[in-house]
Amino acid sequence: MTHRTEQPIPADWTTVELGELCEIQSGPGHLTSPARRAEAGIPLLRPMNIGYRGQVVHADLAFLPREAESTVRQYHLRPGDIVCARTGDPGRAARITRAEEGWLFSGNLLRLRLRAPDWQGYLLHYLGSPAARNWFEQVSTRGVGIPSVTVAALSKLPVNLPPHAEAAAITEILDGLAEKIAVHEEIARTTAELRDLISPALFTGAIPPHRT
Repeated sequence: MTHRTEQPIPADWTTVELGELCEIQSGPGHLTSPARRAEAGIPLLRPMNIGYRGQVVHADLAFLPREAESTVRQYHLRPGDIVCARTGDPGRAARITRAEEGWLFSGNLLRLRLRAPDWQGYLLHYLGSPAARNWFEQVSTRGVGIPSVTVAALSKLPVNLPPHAEAAAITEILDGLAEKIAVHEEIARTTAELRDLISPALFTGAIPPHRT
């Protein structure tokens, strides 16, 4: 099924709804509520575990007890799945790797399982594009001031699809830019740590500044 988009696209591109590309599953909120969590067990991803470069952040994980395994099996994550924030910052997404295989996702996330795995990288970048972000802002509902998107709404997200060779090239370019962002973020982080390490000594005279 082809859909019209706001901006013209090349004749050999198509625009489809996201629901045609993947199965969209909401997280089991009733099974992963804070009251059911444990200190250890099956890792549970929440919106805070989605980084802004499409990566899964392993810090501050929540867990479900191993005894809950039989009740949540259909919500396990596989490498290549994409998890997408449903509330707070709808559309912020990350791709699951082998490091997160078998983990779970909370009711504040949606799981996208692509029918054609070769679109995973392209779709991850597309979800973070200005066009997609603008779409999420328009369709998100607000309960108690918190933006939220439903499975039904997300399934209607229009996705521009180029020929596979172009999609691969686009993904490669954006992957490269994401790597550069990661390098600069690491430089900023280590520089901030250095500042915090030496500033107390500078402010007490323990380390005199260099003088010319």
